[in-house]
Amino acid sequence: MDLSRRVGAGPRRAGGRLLAAFLGAVVGSSGAVADDGAMRLEETVAPDAVTAARIELKASGLYRPSLPPDAMTPDAKMPKPLDVDIQTRIVYRERLLKGPRRRAVRLVKQAASAINGEIRPTARELRSELSLLLAERREADGSVSVVSPSGSLTRGELELVEGLGDTLCLKDLLPEGPASKGEPWPVRKTALWAITGYDAITSTTLAGVIESVVDDRVRIALKGEVKGSVLGAEGTMTCEGKLSFDRKAGLIDGLELNRSETRQGGEVEAGLDLKSTLTIVRRAGLEPPSELSDATLAALSPEQTPARLLLQLIAPDGRYDLLHDRSWHTYWDDRKLVVLKKYDAGRVKAQCNLIYGPPAGKGKHQDVQAFREDVQRGLKDRFGQFLGNGEVDGDPRGGFRYKLGVQGRQGDLGLLWYYYLIASPGGDQLLATFTLADSDAAAFGQADETVIGSLQWNDPPLAVGP
Repeated sequence: MDLSRRVGAGPRRAGGRLLAAFLGAVVGSSGAVADDGAMRLEETVAPDAVTAARIELKASGLYRPSLPPDAMTPDAKMPKPLDVDIQTRIVYRERLLKGPRRRAVRLVKQAASAINGEIRPTARELRSELSLLLAERREADGSVSVVSPSGSLTRGELELVEGLGDTLCLKDLLPEGPASKGEPWPVRKTALWAITGYDAITSTTLAGVIESVVDDRVRIALKGEVKGSVLGAEGTMTCEGKLSFDRKAGLIDGLELNRSETRQGGEVEAGLDLKSTLTIVRRAGLEPPSELSDATLAALSPEQTPARLLLQLIAPDGRYDLLHDRSWHTYWDDRKLVVLKKYDAGRVKAQCNLIYGPPAGKGKHQDVQAFREDVQRGLKDRFGQFLGNGEVDGDPRGGFRYKLGVQGRQGDLGLLWYYYLIASPGGDQLLATFTLADSDAAAFGQADETVIGSLQWNDPPLAVGP
């Protein structure tokens, strides 16, 4: 942070200049108090510097689940809210990279979460082979994109390593200009993603104010309300807490923020009523571990390529996996059915259902003509016409893949369905259905073939969490 002392022109004699230089050396780039008592607070962690961070979230309240896919009927009643308890933790060392973009290489020591209560218990952790991460901040909205150069993250792993409290965002909690004790400033919108998780901000009253200054330690209070949305699900969050700024190190080294949120359910996200505490602890001036050494970084391309941004979906029973871009979000997953929704430009553009079919026997699959007839019968009066069919190429371990395109209508809406019959060498069968509006077909392109083309069967099944 540049907290450099600004005291006007200063004395013109040499002694004055020496005194000013001495004060600057003592304070470093952390700055000092101007004549009017105002302070400039900025993070000044230099490129190549190594810091450590521990970010924890503890939350409890109500989870408002969506309807299961097979229960979405006009007269269906929403499920009752369920008690939920959430704990997440990520611990990493971070080395900032040189260049105009705010980027860092991270070595994760721990990244895990546990969700309990009346819902299905879930425990997640980052696979050790993906512990080296590349993080890059998007300056437009303050969000951060995280990838692993060693392989594709799952959606669950991404949620562990790309989210609340990201250290590349914390600098925007500080005032843009000089601030005086007791005089609040509005927290910049570019800091709010790291505080709330909202990908769109409607309004905010969140403000910071300097409460105390003791030696190199500045204590700042944060308080206010933020309204926004996550994947179209609207929410309101009140925040109150404190952060600690180390003027000598030039960084925010601590944050404890109490949050209270009510979020409506959306097309992708479930509803929530949660109280939580976000805690961050940081240290500066560390020696880089071997994984963040000059030699390691010299051999590592820091770019977030399209391939690195892909996510891996592993079936709940581990029998197959596939790759998809980050616009696809998991809406439902159990050992019978997986549902993905493609959310883009503020709405759901497509849906993909993956469900097992009856085993066909080793080296076999359902007859494709019988498959066509089953599809037409299933669509009933929604069926319009077949658009084309044929086998689809892809990963050699993906077995047999057959695609069937259908055009039809539901009410006044023109629809497209892309049906896939997929069979493993052992005879396991998977049925995939992509559904989208006619009007979205051009933008959708062949996204379905890209997803299904990446599918591969696992023998034995991959180990998956509960």
